[in-house]
Amino acid sequence: MEITSFILGVCSVIVIMMVVGTFVNYMATSSLKKEINNLWQQAKDDEDARGRQHFEQINYTDTLNSNAHDEMTKLYGYVDSRNDKLENGVSQQIADLYRQLDKLENEGKSVING
Repeated sequence: MEITSFILGVCSVIVIMMVVGTFVNYMATSSLKKEINNLWQQAKDDEDARGRQHFEQINYTDTLNSNAHDEMTKLYGYVDSRNDKLENGVSQQIADLYRQLDKLENEGKSVING
């Protein structure tokens, strides 16, 4: 009888240790699940933030490109207008020079004919 009580006592201690071990493992597993879920959420948030930052950088680059094109267009317009003004001034001076040459030529012909 004492051996049976001893065996039952040892078996009950083993069962209690198995129950406690299972409970500790369950708690550790649930804690790890929560940490994994938090890490997945942080990874997802980081990915979303990187995606937003990526699109913000693309928009900023597009804005800079647009501003550069606008400034280049203004610069080309300014240079073109100055070039046209210079061309008109030179053309006018050449036309005046030809008029004076024609006038001198006509005066020379009238002196010779006259």
